[in-house]
Amino acid sequence: MERAQREFLNFQSTHMGVLEITNLDASNDHPGEPRQPVQKMMLETEHKLRETLKIPQNYRVLYMWGGAVGQFSAVPLNLCSKENPKGDYVDMGFWSKRALTEGKKYCDVHVAATVTTKIPHSSTWDVRRDADFVHICLNETVQGTEFHEDPEWPSDYPPLVADATSTLLSRPVDIARYGIVYASGGKNLPAGMCLVIIREDLLTDREAHPLCPQVFDYRKLGGALMPKASCFQSLPNTPPVFAVYMLGLVLDWIREDFGGDLNQVKRWAHARAEKLYDAVEASRGFYSTDVSRECRSVMNAPFWVNGGDIEMERRFAVEAAAAGLHYCFGHPVTGGVRITMYLGLPEATSDAAIAFMQKFEKENNPNTPAAA
Repeated sequence: MERAQREFLNFQSTHMGVLEITNLDASNDHPGEPRQPVQKMMLETEHKLRETLKIPQNYRVLYMWGGAVGQFSAVPLNLCSKENPKGDYVDMGFWSKRALTEGKKYCDVHVAATVTTKIPHSSTWDVRRDADFVHICLNETVQGTEFHEDPEWPSDYPPLVADATSTLLSRPVDIARYGIVYASGGKNLPAGMCLVIIREDLLTDREAHPLCPQVFDYRKLGGALMPKASCFQSLPNTPPVFAVYMLGLVLDWIREDFGGDLNQVKRWAHARAEKLYDAVEASRGFYSTDVSRECRSVMNAPFWVNGGDIEMERRFAVEAAAAGLHYCFGHPVTGGVRITMYLGLPEATSDAAIAFMQKFEKENNPNTPAAA
């Protein structure tokens, strides 16, 4: 944010802000070779992203609007066959349900697996071999379940599509296992964009639904079918320029603080979350979660207070906010409270949250000797 502030009025020595400069170029004689500052920035960000995520060459990177919710429609609109369209979904909770509910508008939806407190191995999923795609959510922020490893996926199965909104950049992702990986901003990515990483054969071998809006048609974004084109060409509308610029700064931070190594990021994120879950386990039942330890989210830790005592959970959130720890309330669907630990959260802040949890427990847990 401080670097963005410094460059806000003078982007790359242009004496203009990045929000002021067009992404267009009057000349059209150099496909794939940017000459305009915003185009260069977008391509540089893509290069950083490819290096950090180790994206294979046969995948395209698209910068889109509409967030993950937009992709709930875009995926079936782009991947489903015209006759007998089918989509399989792994139901992991709130966001998975929203995705499959939207999918029902466009295709025959089948639930291949249901996740409650533990994620079943992918070999046990009831996948239809003639489905157009299989959709999963790598991290359910509401229920607090997360894939810590990518599912095993045979090459003859339908393409696997992952909503990686709150997982991307927190660990290595084996992009080659997926047909599409998408991630909305506002979590580990900057707000105001949706990143789509798509395998090229899904662009060349399939056609979008005739009623698919241009802004959701993958083939019309990023010069997808132009051999030399890149992320700044052949766009139906203005891309999320400022969000892409901010993504580049996030990738710079990962390089500077973690050497660009997502394995290091993963170890850091897991260690941070483990300390918080240890506090839950040590609370003598005052804090509780029913999610199996091996698949607890390292980005979002939802738990109940005093067995789901609504009034005490309200007090927890209010007192946490007074202590400078904001947005600790749980989701209306599940109740409870929730500590969110996206990449931008310093470890000192998560440590402060743990200290607050311990203090609140000491003052309110009837099973704590000091409170008796």
